[in-house]
Amino acid sequence: MTKQSPARSEWPLVFGLELISRGKVRDTYRLAEKRLLVVATDGISIFDFVLNALVPMKGVILNAMNHFWLNYLAEFGFETHFIASGVDIDKYLPEELRDDKDLQSRAMVVEELDMAKWEFIFRICLTGSGLSAYKENGEVCGHKLPEGLQDGDELPYILDTPTTKAEEGHDEHASAELVRSAFPEATYRMINIVQIARAYAESKGIKLADTKFEGSKDKLGDEVLTPDSSRFWDMQEWSKSRESTDKRKAPASLDKELVRIWGKSQGINKLDPKDLGDVDKVHAMIVPEEIISQTTATYRYIFWRLTGRTIEQYLREIMLVDIPERAKKNVVIICGSATDLPVVKSVCDNSNTMHVISCHRNPEELAKFIKDISGFDIIIGVGGKALALPGIIDAWIHSLGKNIPVAGVALGEPESKALLAAQLSIEEIPGQPVIIDEMEGHAYTGPSGLKKLLERITYGELPPPKPRTEKSAQMYV
Repeated sequence: MTKQSPARSEWPLVFGLELISRGKVRDTYRLAEKRLLVVATDGISIFDFVLNALVPMKGVILNAMNHFWLNYLAEFGFETHFIASGVDIDKYLPEELRDDKDLQSRAMVVEELDMAKWEFIFRICLTGSGLSAYKENGEVCGHKLPEGLQDGDELPYILDTPTTKAEEGHDEHASAELVRSAFPEATYRMINIVQIARAYAESKGIKLADTKFEGSKDKLGDEVLTPDSSRFWDMQEWSKSRESTDKRKAPASLDKELVRIWGKSQGINKLDPKDLGDVDKVHAMIVPEEIISQTTATYRYIFWRLTGRTIEQYLREIMLVDIPERAKKNVVIICGSATDLPVVKSVCDNSNTMHVISCHRNPEELAKFIKDISGFDIIIGVGGKALALPGIIDAWIHSLGKNIPVAGVALGEPESKALLAAQLSIEEIPGQPVIIDEMEGHAYTGPSGLKKLLERITYGELPPPKPRTEKSAQMYV
């Protein structure tokens, strides 16, 4: 069994129930009549190590995402272990555990299944461990693949690439033919589920790259199509990453990718999860708070993209959990010119803080403003022509170590050079750190674009921050 980190070990147990399993993320308790209570915690693991950290809201989002997909698949007639979630779990709990909002948000009552000893992994695109296996001999779990495939390429067909279930350490690839012969109907059923999920995700602008299922011969179990069991990419980002003819690389996945990047920088990916010394070394590491908060934002984002609701909306409206509504976001809008102000005021109300600060004419005032800024959830830079403002604001924010997202809104007459210049000034910043309308693939534009952005800030989720490549200045070259 994987050794738990101090943070994961200290996650409170559910009083009065028999704990039968404590996994990397989930705690499982026995209920009456072959039912289980599965609680999704905020624990996080990478490279088969449980980190000494918690990601706020992660377990709640995983539970709600699981609920969403299990109910969606039920519409197609697929049987799963699902029995109850949200307020309905109270029907199966002792009286003293009922009406617990946190438990209702992160727990699910399920049927206890006779689970297969393999994990059923299906790949739509080639990446991760599948890519590593392909580079060795051109095969993945017995599937012979065409030559020349690169990271992130779509496969000619959905691959079933099962693995063993390791109690500790890494799972190992298993023979697809062997597992398929033992579970032919289950494998076929799961491939159908992948096709359904793939089509649904693409309708939301999301690419499903691969996913993992567990279950019995008849029913799905465990978690289904969550960011912890699946790899999701933004469709626009994936399409852009396929444009190169050589050295293609998969886009960042919408899950705990930032934590993985941090883990690689610490050498965790080169350590052995079976070595207790290595385990203790990882448990002594402190995950930066900024990485943690950005990971929460990423989980919130993929949940919103796939379900169309924020996690608070889903809990309140679908799972009927009486939690508080999400706090209103504090927005500051900076115009590059006084001539932009009437356009902004035609869209905004008095609750939005507005300033006119030109990055060209008021560089010292802008620098001081950014240095002193606090209490805001997002900064919007608005203007026309060669709109350097959003990029300059973002550069200052990043250099000062502040964690405030920056969005840009381009103004100008339709089809004018001034408007095109403003749009390109936002869209073409290296690494694209400034928020654009990533689902449409262009900068927010005009009064309607500003309105759309403000509505998204209020009722939706912003895209997660992208990993940045630091580059040193080269003097006297």
